[in-house]
Amino acid sequence: MSVRAFAEHLGVAVRTVTKWEALQTSTSPRPDTQAILDTALSRADTDAKLRFELLLSNGGGASLARFYGNGPYGRDGIERAAQRAADFDRLLATTAIDDPQVDWLCVRLAELATAYVHTPVHDLVHHIVQAQDQAFTLIRRGLRPRQLRDAYLAAGIGCLLLAAASQNLGHTEAAQTQLGTAQRCAEAADSDALRVWARGSAALTLEWGPTPVSALRFLDTPPPTLAPQTHRRALALEARISARVGDSARAHQSLRRLDDLLDSAGPEDEVTSFGGIFTFPATKAVYYRAGAHDLLGEFTEARRHGLDALDRYATAPEEERSYGDLALTRVIIADTHLAERDLDGAAAALAPLRKLNQHERIAQLPTAMARTHRLVTTIAGTGLATSLLGDLTPPRRIGSGSA
Repeated sequence: MSVRAFAEHLGVAVRTVTKWEALQTSTSPRPDTQAILDTALSRADTDAKLRFELLLSNGGGASLARFYGNGPYGRDGIERAAQRAADFDRLLATTAIDDPQVDWLCVRLAELATAYVHTPVHDLVHHIVQAQDQAFTLIRRGLRPRQLRDAYLAAGIGCLLLAAASQNLGHTEAAQTQLGTAQRCAEAADSDALRVWARGSAALTLEWGPTPVSALRFLDTPPPTLAPQTHRRALALEARISARVGDSARAHQSLRRLDDLLDSAGPEDEVTSFGGIFTFPATKAVYYRAGAHDLLGEFTEARRHGLDALDRYATAPEEERSYGDLALTRVIIADTHLAERDLDGAAAALAPLRKLNQHERIAQLPTAMARTHRLVTTIAGTGLATSLLGDLTPPRRIGSGSA
């Protein structure tokens, strides 16, 4: 703009702008005039703001040597340059643009999903919450449509991680709230993969609750375009939940279909590509199979698959070695020994669980141990059950739904 046009734009006298231009950086406008300039900058278009920041980054004409302090590649110069980049990033954040933070957020969520399998959940919750908050912030701030979908997917993945963490820590209602939001994110992103995983996780949460039959309404058949691991998870959940509610025919049908997919390989989908807890390898499917046979009273098959699962977990890469699944597999094997009144075999199966620290004892473990406690009590009485199980003994129920 010309001096006159800029003065009119601001609503100040022409001589005021002329003075600024003449004195340049040696002048300091009055506070009320500074406020007018701040307002003008905030209302400027993106290109004008970019030009302003680029001019400002040259120190208003100051030498680069003074800006970099101990040299352009010294620590002070590098840190100041990083700070200016961060300041500029905050400026860009006020506009709806492509944001590289979406991609970095997805990378971070993949790291957390991998760590979740073998790291005590207490050590990860804070980091997962931070990632979820970042996803929510990006969505609220505004993104272009193609990135907005990715942000909804990232937010849903964060919800699924926190749902698993909440469930493992014994906060079922919090888990269900996270899963409700995950389903909404799936709808916003129109993601079949996120939708199936969110509903499957809801079924998993309800399976361990007081009314496992309600989990059946969340069991969906994944579209054929989704990853084989997503199909494996859906069938494994259907088999174990059906067995838990006494539907033997449906459980066996699901187990047969699961066998056909046990070693299937194929491309990843939008959820399994995050890895870690969002994969469903054959090892995990074998553990679920053992649980289904155990619930059906087919103890020989349950023990065979349970021991197979332990062998597979022992040789699996760390990112597939779930400490929670390992613990529950050992409970299944112990229960099959108790079904044969073999107390020594049960004690040997449970021995590694006695060594778990509290952070590795997921909330589902006491629920599983309640059945073990009943089996031991039936065979040898309460005293021996307490002696055999030690601090694995589930807490005595005080009232309906409480422990």
